[in-house]
Amino acid sequence: MTTRLSLPALMLAAVLALPASAQITDTPEALATLQGLGREMSREMVGATMKLYGQMLAGADDAGLTVAADQPYGPDARNLLDLRAPAGAEALPVVLLVHGGGFVRGDKGEIVNMARWFARQGVVAVTMNYRLAPAAQWPAGAEDVGAALGWLSAHVAEHGGDPSKIVVIGDSAGAMHVADYVFREELQHADDGVIGAVLISPPVADLRGRDLDPERDLLYYGAKGDRAAQSVVGAVAGREIPVMIAYAQNEPDVIIDQTRRMIEALAERDGRLPLIASAPGHNHISIVSHFGTADDTFGRDLLGFVTLQALLAGQER
Repeated sequence: MTTRLSLPALMLAAVLALPASAQITDTPEALATLQGLGREMSREMVGATMKLYGQMLAGADDAGLTVAADQPYGPDARNLLDLRAPAGAEALPVVLLVHGGGFVRGDKGEIVNMARWFARQGVVAVTMNYRLAPAAQWPAGAEDVGAALGWLSAHVAEHGGDPSKIVVIGDSAGAMHVADYVFREELQHADDGVIGAVLISPPVADLRGRDLDPERDLLYYGAKGDRAAQSVVGAVAGREIPVMIAYAQNEPDVIIDQTRRMIEALAERDGRLPLIASAPGHNHISIVSHFGTADDTFGRDLLGFVTLQALLAGQER
């Protein structure tokens, strides 16, 4: 006979499964560097942050993991994904990781550190590329997320993942592609296996009454787009999926504003605050780049969310 755990017991099990976290203070040189770089997204800040963590992760590799690289999930040249799993994986939860890059750049290889970290915590981790603006405009990114989920439905079990327990995690522009997919029913696939979503530093949740960055946002959303229709804050009731909102302590002003709007929309939908995680000491780039270092505070928050949603899957909420 199968025993169904109560909700409090499930939550306790999820918490107890997590080891104690390291802090950004375990990487004091990185902390000092980040504080000196400020909050705004200058070329200097982005470049210095990427260089800092590139050096810290220079010796990282896929030892102990099984890797399926450059799997085509759609017809475009950028419709490729990589999958990483612990050796001997079987029916594990899955995370689909969607990179940032201002809608016009970025690559799955830039978040390989996240994928390796998750895979070493007992999760099948998938990173994906998607079509970029200006050649691909809204909602192309969300369409590609859907296509990648279609591939996972058909193939992830072969690699040790459970296709009914997928959490989609997007960073920056990737967070908007994830949000558009998980909230807009017209873009979704039936039985996609998605049990939760994490939106990290969402930059364009509400496009109404604001000027769009001409070098990034405007190229994706288009000069003549319907800003109300494109604003995902107005679509959150389309699918009442569990969501975690995450942000770095040192985000630029626009990210602070748009993250707040996303939190408010979800709070109005649910009548309570969504789960919220923060990365103390980090900036808009390092919130993702630090995975795999001695600092795993933020990673434990994300892993806790994934573990909890996997335990709750199939339970009455």
